[in-house]
Amino acid sequence: MIFADTKFNWQILLLSFVLACGLWYTVTVRDRLEVQAEVALNYRGMPENLMVRDGLLKSFTVQLRGPRELVRSLDTKMLTYSMDLSHLRRGTNVIALSAPFTVAESRALDVMGLVPNQLVLEAEAVMESTVPLEPRFNSPTLAQALKAENLHVRPASITIRGPESVIKKLDSLKLDVPLELAATGDYQLSLSVSTPPQVTAMPGTVHVQYSIVGKRALAELERAPLLDAKYSQPYQITPKKVTLTVELPEGLAGNKTYLEKVRVVINPKDLPLADSGEVKPSVELPEGARLMGIAPAKLRVTRNGK
Repeated sequence: MIFADTKFNWQILLLSFVLACGLWYTVTVRDRLEVQAEVALNYRGMPENLMVRDGLLKSFTVQLRGPRELVRSLDTKMLTYSMDLSHLRRGTNVIALSAPFTVAESRALDVMGLVPNQLVLEAEAVMESTVPLEPRFNSPTLAQALKAENLHVRPASITIRGPESVIKKLDSLKLDVPLELAATGDYQLSLSVSTPPQVTAMPGTVHVQYSIVGKRALAELERAPLLDAKYSQPYQITPKKVTLTVELPEGLAGNKTYLEKVRVVINPKDLPLADSGEVKPSVELPEGARLMGIAPAKLRVTRNGK
């Protein structure tokens, strides 16, 4: 009888152990989730005399595990981490990252890892300098042909601010001035100043004026219409050449390279769905040229063998 009771007790103990393991699994394993989330980085406290040349990130990744309900209730899209840069020093700065959770959340969540787990920031002194602007036409060939003159910019010098290593190398800034395609006259425009990365210009916009005193001429050109190579065999184009009247800078009227840029093109999407039809061609022109007329204005395109 004693042996029977002992055997019965062992059965109860074994059953209790199995139930406890199951309960432990349910609470600690099965009801826990792992999730990966992006954490947005916000920076504050940057010293006024320093700037970060390299190493700033917009976000980092956190791998965490915790109770199913808590993990599901976390709005991972709203996770942010505020980094204080007030102690930043010139040179290399290594700053550790940590998960952005409240004390209560941190007790319930296991952070499995951060990628990356630190930032390596290269900080450099900020420098200001006043440099002259060097205006130039963005099309030297066209500027020469049009005889663009009296190019002025106001203000003639600007203040630039940025990393010391970059500012020290800048003794001037180039300012590209676009040429208008119209004929002679005076022109005025506002242009944004282009600067290297992390360099700001004050003011960022300047006033430019110039004059075009060159003459323009009319040229009559013959061109064979061009069609994409994969469509050129099945179709016949009539007539085989068109006559163009083009107005262009007088100084480029005899420039073969410039004139070769004048082309007559048929867009494949304009090809007739039927065996034959009329198509209005497009004319490609180089900078500074203007189409005055085309004859004929429409071409007949016929599928070969029809």
